[in-house]
Amino acid sequence: MNKSSFIESKFFAFIDITYRLIKSNLLFWGLLFKNFIIFGVTVSFCTLIEVVDEIFAGSGRSIRELFREISPKYKNKKKLSLITIGLIIYLSAFIILPFPALMNSYYASVIKFALIYIFLLALVLFTYIAWVLVKMDLSLKQSILYSFYLLIKRFFRTIILVLTMIAIAFAARMNFIFLFFFAPSIYAMFVRFVLRKV
Repeated sequence: MNKSSFIESKFFAFIDITYRLIKSNLLFWGLLFKNFIIFGVTVSFCTLIEVVDEIFAGSGRSIRELFREISPKYKNKKKLSLITIGLIIYLSAFIILPFPALMNSYYASVIKFALIYIFLLALVLFTYIAWVLVKMDLSLKQSILYSFYLLIKRFFRTIILVLTMIAIAFAARMNFIFLFFFAPSIYAMFVRFVLRKV
């Protein structure tokens, strides 16, 4: 194989993966809104992780067909979605709303920073739970306990996921199109590469 045809094949493979990631991203948003967001976070994200795994495994199957086939497996995880969204709203309220004016500004800043870190760890914990649900045959309770264990034991991977989340959130804040077409799929792709040996 000559160099130009090798580069050409790599380029077309990259275009194909990019197209499939965009399509899976749009179907992720569709599934999320179809399940009214608060009940659809788990089913949408777990399905996305599985679909992204299929894409990078070289599966040539239709993305829409994959979503239709995989999503029913996670339909009964509505309670986890509800708890996750509730926790996100609760922590976000403490981060966004100002502290009383009487509070020392230094302590207020320290508390805000700690809350932001807890917020990010909660999102990473949800990521671990979703990964365990997809990859292991465990109950929801076992998945949550094992995810807590991984969160602490795989501390370096946890930090990588936190930094990935911050970078994606920053890019999405700068460009709404990136959020809509790429952000969840790119995060799922990083999750696959960071956690696949866990």
